[in-house]
Amino acid sequence: MVKFFDREVSLVKLQVITWLFVTILTFASYLQNADFGYALVFTVINMLSMLAVIYGNACFLLPALYFKGRRLTYLLATVLLLGTICFIRVELRSYFHELYVRGADQSTSFQVYASIMTSLIINYLFSFIFRLALDYFKVRKDQKQLKEYTSKVELDLLKAQVQPHFLFNTLNNIYYVAQRESPQTAKLIEKLANIMRYFVDEASKGLVKLPTDIQFLKDYIDLERMRMLHPMRVDIEVNVDSNAIELPPMLIIPLVENVFKHGIDKRSTENYLSLKIQSADGKLMIRVSNRVFEDKNTQQGGNGLKNLISRLDLLYGKNYTFERTLTTNVFNANLELPL
Repeated sequence: MVKFFDREVSLVKLQVITWLFVTILTFASYLQNADFGYALVFTVINMLSMLAVIYGNACFLLPALYFKGRRLTYLLATVLLLGTICFIRVELRSYFHELYVRGADQSTSFQVYASIMTSLIINYLFSFIFRLALDYFKVRKDQKQLKEYTSKVELDLLKAQVQPHFLFNTLNNIYYVAQRESPQTAKLIEKLANIMRYFVDEASKGLVKLPTDIQFLKDYIDLERMRMLHPMRVDIEVNVDSNAIELPPMLIIPLVENVFKHGIDKRSTENYLSLKIQSADGKLMIRVSNRVFEDKNTQQGGNGLKNLISRLDLLYGKNYTFERTLTTNVFNANLELPL
């Protein structure tokens, strides 16, 4: 994008204006020594051959062959392009020259081919400048889009900084009221506030301490348990020096969330969730277990676990282990991470 007379002109419009200007100059040069029809026909022939060479090289041959390292194929394709256009242009020149001039062309075939090939080679060289111009405009466009996106992100960040504070203040007000009227409700509100604070303060970090993540899991489990018709047994066992361990945030929650999505029967009194965390041989081992009821395959293929695997691939490559097993109506999700 460029400014033309204080107006922004797109790349397409700039090309149209440029080629229109070149066409007019070419037509005017022919019109000095020939009639209108001759000048028009030869202007069209010249412009079409020029466009074919410039756009053929800049928009097709260079990106499709040269930029991909296929240099020999590019060279052969260039020779074929120039030779084909040169041959067609010579034939059209001979035909229309005889038609309009009513006589044979006095130039020899070699002179005609040499003259036309020279002009095509000049056009070919110009196509590199044209390609640079295309890349320049693309970079300018990308920079403009990036600037607009950055401005939007900055605005969203400012909004995001205001909204959580407002929400936390509101939750605190509700908490103090509920503490007087219903202490149990106040505890649930406190857990919800803790979860939201984790999302705001911890989830954006590269690493969080294991105790922080475990507390987040406990608050999440407590909020989910309140929807159960019958008490749910929850066993959380941590056999590591948790204060010395850090891990990417929200890696364990998909395993726990998967239990409440696919491993719970609200009518049953046998629902349970077991979370065990331990370390050995430089690895952090996490196991989440739950009872499986009717559909034994549903829990294996949740979107949450698929997204977890994708994230693990990005974080650890192949340096992790994630297994899902089903034994005697018990579903186990085992995750091993390097420490």
